[in-house]
Amino acid sequence: MPALSFLCQEGQITDLCFVVTAGSFEIAKIIDGRSCTLDTSGPGSILALMPALDGAPCSVSMRALAEATVVEITRATLLDLVNAAKTSDTTVVHDLALAGIRRLRQSTEDLGRALYRALQSDRSGHISPLDFAKIQSATHAWQAP
Repeated sequence: MPALSFLCQEGQITDLCFVVTAGSFEIAKIIDGRSCTLDTSGPGSILALMPALDGAPCSVSMRALAEATVVEITRATLLDLVNAAKTSDTTVVHDLALAGIRRLRQSTEDLGRALYRALQSDRSGHISPLDFAKIQSATHAWQAP
């Protein structure tokens, strides 16, 4: 992929997920009318898995920071892998489930920290839009362990 090209953009529906093999990607979200970088992802990361599986729009944009290489996996291929795993080796399903559990655990920790900061701040009880966006977008970019 050329530098600054998008894998997917916020609000877009995709049936593709991506495994990053080289390069890095900016994960960004529009907050209060401007694009805010939430994170970056590099080799080994799985991007856009949830929207590829459930068909819901991407909640973030994912853009190559420099020239990058990804492996595209279609929803149909993902489902074929999951179905094949039911009758044979469950490694693929296990790895996807483990990645999802790790991401959920991290999102829960992030939410706890955001709530703590919100309760300690002058704006007691209000989570910052950036913290909220990071937590919401976490399901779209799974970092390599």
